[in-house]
Amino acid sequence: MNSLRDVLAITWKELQVRARDRGSLAVLFLLPLVFGLMLTLMYTSSFSSAEGDEGQSGLNLPVYVVNEDLGSYGQQVVEALQQTHMVEINEGVTAIEADSKIGEGERLAAIIIPEDFSAKIDNYEPTKVVVLVDPTQPQFASIIPGLVNYAITGPTIQGEIQFGVRSILKESGVLEGADEELIQAIEAQNTGVIMTQLQTMQQKPAISIDSKDVSGQETDTSFNFSVFFMPAFTVMFAFFLVGVIGLTLHTEKDNGTFRRLLAAPIKRGSIIGGNMIAYMAIVFLQVVLLFGFSAVLFSMPLGNSPVALLLLTLALGLCVSCMGLMIGALTKTGKQADTVGVVLGFVLAGLGGALPVGPPLYENEGILGFLSRLTPQAHALQGYRLILSETGNFADVMLQVVILLVMAIVMFAIATWQLKFE
Repeated sequence: MNSLRDVLAITWKELQVRARDRGSLAVLFLLPLVFGLMLTLMYTSSFSSAEGDEGQSGLNLPVYVVNEDLGSYGQQVVEALQQTHMVEINEGVTAIEADSKIGEGERLAAIIIPEDFSAKIDNYEPTKVVVLVDPTQPQFASIIPGLVNYAITGPTIQGEIQFGVRSILKESGVLEGADEELIQAIEAQNTGVIMTQLQTMQQKPAISIDSKDVSGQETDTSFNFSVFFMPAFTVMFAFFLVGVIGLTLHTEKDNGTFRRLLAAPIKRGSIIGGNMIAYMAIVFLQVVLLFGFSAVLFSMPLGNSPVALLLLTLALGLCVSCMGLMIGALTKTGKQADTVGVVLGFVLAGLGGALPVGPPLYENEGILGFLSRLTPQAHALQGYRLILSETGNFADVMLQVVILLVMAIVMFAIATWQLKFE
């Protein structure tokens, strides 16, 4: 009972010290909140969901469309893109202007339909649609070619059918000797009948897809950007505590705080345990604040397993605390500990995928992917995204929790081996 009381007393003392350090509070709570909210708002407004004719929503991707086609198929492609309700089309530029503006970052992409597009389809000749994408936003610009492939499906099928009808009529000989206008009219009529039937089948398919979860509720397939940004910034800034812990450790040694605590009837384990619990509590508060704001402002899902979320957060807090103790034990001065903590915070955040600038490295193969999976940031971030996106089960999340606990134990062992209280 006395040991527990000592641990809680040390914990409360450390929390009071942190509460008076407004600079650290701003870095730990305000900065990740500002960055996360800013990027989430920016991407949500730029690629906001747009309601379709049937109430379905999708990304609103700003693109240029340059339709140089002299026939009807080019306009069909433009209309198909509009019907996806996933693109914001601007047609008021030339191909040269679109190329220049994409380079300036004004739009995600430019879709250029050549002037002989329809003629080549009618003649059953190869043709192409050019897609220019902004290289600075590959995670979103890469969606455009897929939408273009969807949009050209109609003209492609119509060209195939028209060629097939023309070939059958020619080989059958039933129109031999007829004038060219009659042949074209019959080809167009047969092609039109077939295309009308295909469109009817597409609008009213015999087989439909109904997306539901295991409980029978319809699933929402829209993308919530807060799931991408907020866990990343939460994990990144949680590890900025490492430098604070190391600096605090040296400050208390230099001020003689540890000597006074040791002179009292307090065990070393209570001192270490109290500090660790204090910083675990700070990490817990970080997660509650950042995830809570995101859930309220952006309807960020929190998953279906609060137990998994709690265990992962506690494992993250323990890992941060043990890393801070290790850095404090291995460095010689408080300034050195603070500098090493900040550098490690940025380097490991980038390596572990907690800098949300693209696909996380832990998903890659090779040396970078291997190094990424050696960082606690990678496993914490992966665990949170498994929970929030509901793409993993409880066992998948527990694997990340166990890995974080193993890392924490290793760092704690190094810290206790090297830690000197005087």
